[in-house]
Amino acid sequence: MTVKIFDDYNSMSAAAADIIIETVKHKPEALLCFATGNTPVRTYEILIEKAKASNTDFSRCFCIGLDEWIGVPKEKYGTCHYLLHQQVFNPLGIKSSQIHIFDGMNTNIKAECNKMDAVIDSKGGVDCMLVGIGINGHIGFNEPGVDVTLKAHEQELHGSTLASGQHYFNEPTPISKGITLGLAQVLKAKKLLLLANGKSKTAIIKQAVEGELTNKVPASYVQRADNAIIIIDKEAGAQLSAK
Repeated sequence: MTVKIFDDYNSMSAAAADIIIETVKHKPEALLCFATGNTPVRTYEILIEKAKASNTDFSRCFCIGLDEWIGVPKEKYGTCHYLLHQQVFNPLGIKSSQIHIFDGMNTNIKAECNKMDAVIDSKGGVDCMLVGIGINGHIGFNEPGVDVTLKAHEQELHGSTLASGQHYFNEPTPISKGITLGLAQVLKAKKLLLLANGKSKTAIIKQAVEGELTNKVPASYVQRADNAIIIIDKEAGAQLSAK
């Protein structure tokens, strides 16, 4: 695990975008995994700008989504499917044949998990994965108490996740469960970028980076990952003792 602290949100976002660009230049057919949420929005904006400026070709990449809400149509504003297409895939010109995202409307969630596992295995693992961290320490929908050996799985969501998730929709939307890549897959990504910014993430970054290794704080397991790069701003890293 490497921790990189930047002056502000914009500079940390640019650093994350640079790593994704470098990954694609080195391996044009890379498997990329993207998360939604407030934190990576600026990274995606800068990524698009840098990709165009450097003529970086994403057409041979294969892209997957980290997670999805169960029981919400993919076309609905606020789903991971909708946001990733708007913020990343469409601007980069990535074809639908090069994208696989969980279908939260599939009545057979186990089969949906198996499909995602098969995609990752067929590509030899994820080359670069971008994730955020929840205030309860989750990565994706791997909530506190999760079995860290799981691959893709269904997950009951905690109250804080449901409350923050509701903000992504433009109208009240019933949500209670999610489908997500497991920590077993997250930690095996060849490059794992964990982004966090702002005072609201200060305490959880301290726990995740310097606290006890425990599934009560799922993100704490990044301490075991030599491939993990923690990319944060000064506010999020304010409580870290080893700066």
